[in-house]
Amino acid sequence: MPAGRIMKSTALAALAAGAFLFLAAADLALRSHSALLEAQKQEKWRETPSLKTGYYDSVLREKLAGLDRTNEKISPESLSRKKDLLEAERDFRISESSAKMAYIWYKTAAEDFSFPLNLWAAKAKARLPAALAAWRAELAAKNIKAEPWMTQ
Repeated sequence: MPAGRIMKSTALAALAAGAFLFLAAADLALRSHSALLEAQKQEKWRETPSLKTGYYDSVLREKLAGLDRTNEKISPESLSRKKDLLEAERDFRISESSAKMAYIWYKTAAEDFSFPLNLWAAKAKARLPAALAAWRAELAAKNIKAEPWMTQ
């Protein structure tokens, strides 16, 4: 093989490897950013539970409206069951601990999607101890005994 062709192939391989690494880093950064935003939303919901209730109530209204608009032939019993399931899902989401979810999302952003120079992962890592403390305080307020390994 001529030397020029080997150099060209090597340059293309290096360029492809660099592009792959850049795209992988961008993917991790975007995932970290999404997880950080979700953690911040959960933290707001922990501080103001009415925001969480309002959000899931609006989601339920949209799903019920979509169910009412459907063109399917559904028996009244089946329709009632579907509505009950949607309401149960809303109630479950509202009852889920926002403090716990904030901690989990901060941990995800900080650890699962981190790489050097990822500012979002660094922000999440900085918020992690406070989120963990809030979750532990919530458990203590509910008289739930939690060992350290349970909240890590």
